[in-house]
Amino acid sequence: MKILSRISFFLLIVLTLSAAGSDRRKPVNLILFIGDGMGVSHVYAAMTVSGNSMTFPAFPVTGFSRTHSANNYSTDSAAGGTALATGEKTNNRMISMRPDSTVLVTLLEHARAAGKSTGIVCTSSLTDATPAVFTAHVPLRYDYRSIADWYASGAAEVFIGGGRKYFEPGVDSAGTVQRSENVVLKLERAGYDVTYDLESFVASRSGRIAGLVADNDMPRMFEGRDPQYLARATAKAIEVLSRNPRGFVLMVEGSEIDDAGHNNSTSMVTNEILDLDRAVAVARKFAADNGKTLIVVTADHETGGMSIIEGNLEKKEVDAAFSFEGHSGVMVPVFAYGPGAIEFTGIQDNTEIFHDMYRLLFPDKKRK
Repeated sequence: MKILSRISFFLLIVLTLSAAGSDRRKPVNLILFIGDGMGVSHVYAAMTVSGNSMTFPAFPVTGFSRTHSANNYSTDSAAGGTALATGEKTNNRMISMRPDSTVLVTLLEHARAAGKSTGIVCTSSLTDATPAVFTAHVPLRYDYRSIADWYASGAAEVFIGGGRKYFEPGVDSAGTVQRSENVVLKLERAGYDVTYDLESFVASRSGRIAGLVADNDMPRMFEGRDPQYLARATAKAIEVLSRNPRGFVLMVEGSEIDDAGHNNSTSMVTNEILDLDRAVAVARKFAADNGKTLIVVTADHETGGMSIIEGNLEKKEVDAAFSFEGHSGVMVPVFAYGPGAIEFTGIQDNTEIFHDMYRLLFPDKKRK
């Protein structure tokens, strides 16, 4: 009887993990969500305001990530993003390059080499650090025009965000052209349908779509950004990329959570995280129906040293305080759902998150 009970218990665990989306099968697709600057307090504040109705905090697998960079206990988005995108530490402000400036191959580049489709969706400029680390290789994150040029190489087949001015020829205050090459023309020559608003992006029938929907950074939620933008852009990216039978890798960033932390604004934190969660809900539905998609939600670092002072669950209110306006060195949360999700439990270095994703997506391929 004891043996039968143990077998029944084991089967129950297996069935529970499978039903919860945390089984050990290998995924074909990966959707990586990065809440820029999103710490544990940020997430719990949003959970409180939502009435505990959020999607990703309910994922069956949770963990933590250590985020320090190669040269600083408190990373910036460039080094933190590079660790997630390449599996190696680098110095703050470097984009997918080692401290000695040698190139690091990104997850999206590995995916393209394996025949998978790739995409990026963000609420910042596409040339900002987090989207940049998946597509570009530059020693300084502020070289926005060089970063824009990397998009023409095709590392991401579908991408949408701000930063249009870095893709077009620019002029300085004296009227001197800063760049002779128009990256938009390069994109068009490479077969991209270049769109300039969300509706055109969603309506495109192309397999390669560039969405340049703001001149620089996109508006924050409190500045009037469409509350459905991130969810609809994510849905469109999934629609296009999922046509590939070999699978896809999509990175979606909730970019302005970081600005909320820098501004020490609790309401901005919760609004931006709830916006990210709407996009996660879209991905969660696709993954549940698809059965071959891993979703990982994490952060590159924490911003603001946010603490929750008081709150009211019934009134959906939270009172938070911030210790400063920069990036802290505390661990950040990790949430996972789908085939292979169990690999993301416990405390890991941010570089190991990359290696977990790589091993799951490319089980027969040894990383050089």
